[in-house]
Amino acid sequence: MPLNLSSRALRQARTVLLIAGAAVLMIAAALIGLQGADRAGASSHREAPLIAQDQYADTTDVYAFVSPDVTDTVTLIASWVPFELPEGGPNYYRFADDVLYEIHVDNVGDGKSHLTYQFNFNTVINNPNTFLYNTGPVGNAVDTDLNVRQYYTVTEVLSNVGGMTTTVLGSNLIVPPVNIGGKSMSAAAYEAMFNAGTHTVLGGIKVFAGQTDDPFWVDLGAVFDLLSLRGQPYPGPGYPLQLGGITPGLDALSGFNNHSLALQVPIARLLTATDPVTNTVIGVWATSSRQSMKTIAPLGSVTQSGDWVQISRLGMPLVNEAVIPLALKDAFNGLKPEQDLSVYLSSPLLQTSILTPELQTLLNALYSVPNPGQPRADIFEIFLTGIDLNQPFTITTPGGPLGLPAGFNVNKFMSGSAQPAEMLRLNAAFKPGEVCAPTPNYKLGLLGGDACGFPNGRRLQDDVIDIELLAVAGAAWQVTTGDTSFSMNPALVGVLNDNLNQNDAPFRATFPYLAAPHSGQRHFHTNLYASWLMPIFKNAPMLSLRSR
Repeated sequence: MPLNLSSRALRQARTVLLIAGAAVLMIAAALIGLQGADRAGASSHREAPLIAQDQYADTTDVYAFVSPDVTDTVTLIASWVPFELPEGGPNYYRFADDVLYEIHVDNVGDGKSHLTYQFNFNTVINNPNTFLYNTGPVGNAVDTDLNVRQYYTVTEVLSNVGGMTTTVLGSNLIVPPVNIGGKSMSAAAYEAMFNAGTHTVLGGIKVFAGQTDDPFWVDLGAVFDLLSLRGQPYPGPGYPLQLGGITPGLDALSGFNNHSLALQVPIARLLTATDPVTNTVIGVWATSSRQSMKTIAPLGSVTQSGDWVQISRLGMPLVNEAVIPLALKDAFNGLKPEQDLSVYLSSPLLQTSILTPELQTLLNALYSVPNPGQPRADIFEIFLTGIDLNQPFTITTPGGPLGLPAGFNVNKFMSGSAQPAEMLRLNAAFKPGEVCAPTPNYKLGLLGGDACGFPNGRRLQDDVIDIELLAVAGAAWQVTTGDTSFSMNPALVGVLNDNLNQNDAPFRATFPYLAAPHSGQRHFHTNLYASWLMPIFKNAPMLSLRSR
């Protein structure tokens, strides 16, 4: 389809139209000519076909926010290994020793990683003559009864015009063990081991790597059953109304764990050294890479060699899940953000997927949600350029409502080299206690007037499913495009949601903020019957649905 974007979006695109034609053709060929290539890719929970077969490299979520309790730092979090059953022994889940895990930061806006945090893991088995993960009760992470241990090295790679500088921030850092159960690890002992998993490394950076509760929540069963939002009667023919009325949403990730990396980095370290005052925006994404050659011998020994090849990529949530079509999912995960625009310009299918989202069409067909207009320049801005206001907008601050004028920059890179690229953008100048809503609006985020809410970064508590549904319905259309001919019906705020509002486990008030993993011995996954149980039964000791 033609690029009938707003003049503002077109100006952003023109700054990078001088990309070499050969490069465009090569990348386009990679997108549509996948035959004969052994490729893999990932994003969110099993959203790309090939990465679904490589669980340990599958990135599930990325978060970036100004730390609420240490406001001169930013916390970066990325998670991997979707749908970890807590009871998954005897070979419990862990980070893969043969995967390079990375969290990237672009502080210029050119789609390139100018700060990269690399994590390499090493698993040590003390006694290979037993099948047990632990041979007795474990009191600490170096207990002799803990048979399987994992260590890691974290490295910072700084890339700028002067070249590349690599610094090992910490090595031989221990990963807390998985949460097996109360007989193997008492609740107090496991809590102590989890807390000991936070290390302070070079530069005053805090780092954590280990198993956690999966911090995301979503009613996958309903959403992928023809977008049947449990909060609304489904309009399709032959679909029976639920007995007793509309049911609450079911968190498909409740009770599951994953493996998470977390960094708490001084803001000054993340911003570009050339312009740290006016350019306070960073772009964040995570990747996984494997070496290009893998050889498996008859008796099970494995050797790896060759260059590292990116097989997973995740920045903004739900992009590969609900925006990128099946034909492009695997290829998308092998691309770097700096390649996004050239691929976009050469792929009519990708243009259509972004500017006329399939989800928009479904919301209109199923629930009569009106389309704000086409092409969707607001979606292009939210996901690919960052937001600057084209209409006045009011935010809630500790000092009361504050009106922001048209032209105010929310989280767009302002450097001359900035180009559209998919990544999670955060304006680190917006801090709790200063411009953030005094009572965080996790339900609506930035759309609800909370300057520190998604899509300005992403906090663990932000309800990104509901926020993105409202964005597709046009909640940000006026403020991003300046077109006042359409205004989203405010009643949709209480309608377009999956009827889930929070994670199944409470988050922590301090780093790493993530909840500890569910216990394998006490694991219970959510179901419809459990959701309807009266609280008195849910909290009874013999029927407890809590996993810890």
